[in-house]
Amino acid sequence: MTRVQPSKRLTFAVGAAVLAVGALAWAQAASRPVLHEDVPAPDSGDSPLVGDTPRAGLNPAGFASGDKLLPEPSMDKPSPDEPVMGTGGFSADRATQTRPDLNTGADGTLHYVSVFNPDVLPWKRMSAFDGVRDDQTLVIARTALVELPVGGNTDRNRDRFWGSLAVQLEPGVDVALPSVAPDMRILSYETEPPRQLTFSKDGADNFYVRTDDAGAHGAHRLVFLVDADAGYFAPQLPTDQPYTPALVKRLAPPDLVPALPKAVEDDAKRSLAELGINERTPLPDAFNKLVYYFRGFAAKDPPPATGDIYRDLFRSQAGVCRHRSFAFMITANALGLPTRYVQNEAHAFAEVWFPARGWQRIDLGGAAMQLDVTGADGKQLHRPRAEDPFAKPDAYKDGYTQLEGDIRGLTGSQLSDRKKALGPGQGASGDYGSLLGSGAGSDSAPAPGAPDTPGPGSAGARRPPDPQKTTPTLTVTSTDSSGYRGESLHVEGRVDSSGAPQSGRRVDIYLAPVGRGGDGSTLVGHAVTGIGGTFSAEVDLPSSLDLSTYELYLGTPGDDRSNPAFSD
Repeated sequence: MTRVQPSKRLTFAVGAAVLAVGALAWAQAASRPVLHEDVPAPDSGDSPLVGDTPRAGLNPAGFASGDKLLPEPSMDKPSPDEPVMGTGGFSADRATQTRPDLNTGADGTLHYVSVFNPDVLPWKRMSAFDGVRDDQTLVIARTALVELPVGGNTDRNRDRFWGSLAVQLEPGVDVALPSVAPDMRILSYETEPPRQLTFSKDGADNFYVRTDDAGAHGAHRLVFLVDADAGYFAPQLPTDQPYTPALVKRLAPPDLVPALPKAVEDDAKRSLAELGINERTPLPDAFNKLVYYFRGFAAKDPPPATGDIYRDLFRSQAGVCRHRSFAFMITANALGLPTRYVQNEAHAFAEVWFPARGWQRIDLGGAAMQLDVTGADGKQLHRPRAEDPFAKPDAYKDGYTQLEGDIRGLTGSQLSDRKKALGPGQGASGDYGSLLGSGAGSDSAPAPGAPDTPGPGSAGARRPPDPQKTTPTLTVTSTDSSGYRGESLHVEGRVDSSGAPQSGRRVDIYLAPVGRGGDGSTLVGHAVTGIGGTFSAEVDLPSSLDLSTYELYLGTPGDDRSNPAFSD
């Protein structure tokens, strides 16, 4: 690699993969036919990840999420007021059981700690329960842990998330880890100080992390990349054949078949009879009736206590998120639908398993005076691929889970982005075609290798900047002096704004024929700036490039605070 003095634009030559000659030879080489060129097969490019291949000990630089590129979170030391997983206390540990109660009035201020980006607020999974005791206490039925692999390829069927939290690591100690979904996969991780980690989960898909490093003691920063089935966040009923609850139960894996204590099951079957539902009812009718009923609960005075909390809550429809989710879990399991109760420090909800769909997140709403969110600065709110299709009584629409009411710790922009309807330019968090160009209809940043893309020489690049916004400065600090089609080119650079380095900036990397001021540019790759506003990237040179001399340009898209910009 040839080092160069910092500048905003660099010139270099592109050659055939089987040749290695200097830039001076390219005027002649370009005029002669290439009889044979051994160009490596191109990568499909269908990946939302930018930077290194994720693995244990190494995160990528970022990933595309909707119309944004989310950079790797910083490895800052835990702050004094940050919850530290494994130490106990608020938002820092997992409950091993939970008991129902009759405190059915509205909650006061709820406090939620954000650890994921995009943020699944308020549905972070901290404690999931899949078992019920005779006294109606909810427990984890199967506590044995199964170790999980780290790594794997992510694709369009899954949504991606950064996790960043403080965790108390001691050799051989399993520490509870929050999750976004039951099938969450750990694609990569880094810790500060560096440690080798082992991830695992129990039978209710509660996640854990452990280190066996003898020198590991105390609070560590853990930054990890995960993905999960997109269908979990956009629940639907299976449609591949007509279903009844009885058929769902028959098709469920043996370890998921609902099992309730006899007295609890008898109570729940009385409730089902009152709703006019049984195991032979068509699944769409049965499930929508269940959801509608439990979303119709209201925060109000407790019912007269009979000693059977489940029946008291069911008949009165009294309570907040934990009451309706508890009663829903009992009732749905009695119907034959595998159902869990899930909670975090601010909310409780349900998960239901269906054939051909797997686990589905089912929110039943909640009622609180205020939701106070910490740790969400600069984050996206997760946007599922489809809206919840189930019955929504008015009482449900007005709750904090629909981002209505007094919600603090989120900006107006975060709230409005989350509430916008899905559509062009407003894709789901798991989409990435509009950013990295691998989807049809992209007009913001075409795929690397696409010819004549809107770039540094386009009319859009010459539009006057908005004087109310800042305009970033992009600088190429280093690049290879020559490159070969089908191989990678090393590029380094930085982004500043008003003299200050800009971290977390998406950078598009272009090649343009020399001397044309950026016209005819080709987008060849993407990067994202880290701490200090710098980036280092390997971009693949497409086999369609002409053998010639090119200028290298950098670009960054605009946002609410800054204009789009290109290097000179």
